[in-house]
Formats: sequence, C-alpha cells, structure tokens
Amino acid sequence: MGRSKGSRWIRRLCRISPRVTTLSLPDEVLLDIFEFCLPYPVERRAKAWPKLVHVCQRWRYIVFASPLRLDLYLLCTKRTPVREMLDIWPPLPIRIDYSSIDPQAEDNIIAALEHRNRVSSISLSWISMPLENLVAVMEEPFPELESLYLHKEGTVPVLPNTFLGGSAPRLRSLHLEGIPFPTLPQFLLTSNDLVDLSLLWIPHSGYILPETMATCISALISLTKLSIGFESPASRPNPTNRRPPPLTRAVLPALTNFDFHGVSEYLEDLMAQIDAPLLHRVEILFFNQLVFTFGIQQVPRFIGYAPALMPFYSAFIYSFVSSAGVAFSPRRRPPIGESEFLAFDISCEHVDWQVSSVAQICNQLSFVLSSIDHLSISEQGWRLLVGMDDTQWLELFQPFTAVRTLRIFNKIPSPVLEGLSGGSAMQVLPALEELQLSAYRPSYHDKLPFVVARQRSDHPLVVRQLREQMW
Repeated sequence: MGRSKGSRWIRRLCRISPRVTTLSLPDEVLLDIFEFCLPYPVERRAKAWPKLVHVCQRWRYIVFASPLRLDLYLLCTKRTPVREMLDIWPPLPIRIDYSSIDPQAEDNIIAALEHRNRVSSISLSWISMPLENLVAVMEEPFPELESLYLHKEGTVPVLPNTFLGGSAPRLRSLHLEGIPFPTLPQFLLTSNDLVDLSLLWIPHSGYILPETMATCISALISLTKLSIGFESPASRPNPTNRRPPPLTRAVLPALTNFDFHGVSEYLEDLMAQIDAPLLHRVEILFFNQLVFTFGIQQVPRFIGYAPALMPFYSAFIYSFVSSAGVAFSPRRRPPIGESEFLAFDISCEHVDWQVSSVAQICNQLSFVLSSIDHLSISEQGWRLLVGMDDTQWLELFQPFTAVRTLRIFNKIPSPVLEGLSGGSAMQVLPALEELQLSAYRPSYHDKLPFVVARQRSDHPLVVRQLREQMW
C-alpha cells in the first residue's frame, strides 16, 4: 500500500510547479516516498537509508520514527567497523553477514553478537577459524533471531544443548552446513514458526536417527522447505535396530520442497513416517551403491499424496562424468527449470554402474511411470558405453511402456541408438512414435541401427532434428 501511494505522489510531483519542494509535503507523504524509494536487497537497503537521515533533521526524525515500516537495520559485514557503528546509530535490529571468515574478523562478529536482543539474522559462511569463541557467545538466548546460517569446513565442535539458550522461538530459517548439532530435535521443539530447514553435510558426530528426525519435524506445521544431507555414507541406520513403518504418519501440511542426500536406507525410514500433500519438488541424491534394495519403495506412497507432482508425463535421464540420474515431471517437457518434479541423482564414476543405478530406480518406480509419454536423454557421460551389451539398455527402458516421443541430446555416436538394434530395438518403448535427435545429421537418421530396426517393423518412427541443446 505504501509503495503504490508513494508512487502516486511521485507522479503528481512531476506534474506540479517546480517551486513546490519537499518542505511542502506532510510527514506521512514523505514517509510513503521513502518507503517506495528504499531499495532491496539487504546490502543496498542498509547503505541507502543512512543517506536519508543525513539530509536534514526533519528527514532524520521521520526515518527513525518508523523503523519497522522502512525495515531499518544495521548490517555487519567484513567492511564494517562494528563497535563504532553500534555507538553511532539508534538501537536498530542487527543483521550479521560474514563470508570467508578469518581470525581478524572474530572481534567484529563478537561485538555484534553481544547485542543478542537486537540480532535478527546471522550468516557466517566459509569459517576458517575455530568456532569455540563464537559458540561461547551464542550460548545465551537470541529472542529476536529469525534467520541463522552457519557453514564450516574441517574439524567442527559439536554445538552444545545450550546453543542459543536452547531455544529460538522466532526463528524462521535455519541452515547448518557441516555443523554437528545432536540436540537439534529438542531445539526445534521451540521453533514452531520455522519455514526453511536445511541440514547439509551433517558429520557423523551429528547423526540423528530417522525416526527422531521425523518426530521433530512433524511439529513444524509451517515448514515449506526441508533439506537433509550427510557428509558420508557412514551415517546410516543400524540394520539390526530398524523398526517396521508406523501405522500412522505425521503430516507436514505446508511442505513444498524436499531435498535429501544420503543412503537409501535412511530415506526409506524417514519417508515411511511422514506425508506431505503439498509437495512440488523432491530432489534425492544417493551416495554410490550397487543395489538399491531400500529407499525407493516408500517414494510412490510419499509422492502419491501430492497432486501437484502426479501423474508424471515426462522423464529426463542424464549422465555426467561423476554422476547420473533421472527426473520426472507432470509436464510434457524435460523437467529442467520446472517448479514441480521428482529427481534422483547417484554419485558414481563408473558409467556402467550409472546405467544400472538409474535402471534400478526406474524399475522400482515402474507402476507410477505408466503415464509417461515423453522421454528425454542426455548421454554426455556415457560416450564410453558404445558397444555395451544391450541387456542394461533393455532394463533401463523397460518401465517406459507408454512413451511416444523420445528426445536424445547426445554426442556422436549415441550409446543408446548404437546399442539398441535388431531384436532389442523392438523390445523397448513399444508405443514409440517419434524420435528427436540433436547431433546426427538428417541424412544419417535412416542409417541408425535402432531406426532401421523399427522402420522394418510394424511400428515405424518419425525422426526429427532437434535444434535446441539440453545444457
């Protein structure tokens, strides 16, 4: 409301006599104009409002009389003399934003953290100094804290149960990367307003059981984004202590985005205990493993309660040097850049294992893939598979029984098109009607073994040239 009102006043000022100055405007109108003109994002806004208060005493009074409406705050960065700044300005909210932190910055950070009743946001990334001194300052409550981001590499001390005084009732965003926090479940019980929770590169010293994780996030009814990722595959459930799925599951009513990086057993146990009916995007990254016995069976049930994701109409299989994966979308185009999709990625450098891993995932999801009629493939990492036994290709394509359009974004030669010929070309994609290629010249289309075999059958193909590239 303020911005639109301010905009109207600015347009009106442009039409009236140039002899009319800001002195003629009432305080409320000036406030509207200030609100309209102060920029975002955070860094620009923090530098802009001090210029207003230095214009005159009246402007200074108007600005400081409305700190909430103008979203005023003090931004502490590497270039900020914090103690001097805090002595000059009124007691406004403090936002701390440091990256590539070295020991020389410690005094500045501690100076800001000492004003814990005013700190609303803390972002400390790429910390190259011991955390003990900072953690010691942060063992008291921060009652106004709304956002916390900590990223540390190397040896990291475990956050104590007294961290932030054991509670953060106003916290809305929590990101911990490489930070062990074993008592996190108890801490989250006090953060009912949390909207964004990201726990990445969790060291084994910070491992939290999947049933404990499910219990603590079930109380976060406002949570929209959840990311859980482990540092190594050593963080996994003990197979002798695994429990059967519960009869009732916790519902995360607001969750739209879910990311996971770890072993499939952990994902299986976690998904078995939660439902998320508003899911739009699910990204799953597995560590390298040869057999996906666990971790996939719960996925169809988990996404089956999310109407925004189902049914799937397109799939995209991709490969790189050190990973491969598959993504599914409810739209009939490759799910790159889409807001709704389900994706699996497997960290693996052996290209034949990549094909096997993707094939296992697709086959375990086969009964939710029956509606897919558009399939896209990017073979960048599979160039060495030319001449591979067609058994793995048959396994990979077996679940895609309804695909009518196949797009291949490839380099020459194509492992898929070269590997599927003769009888094997007829055993896959029985509903295929159109093949779109990005690399082969149109004059060579009819010479491809896969195309030749299909053209001789009762299911000929229309072959088209793809002009766009996937990457």
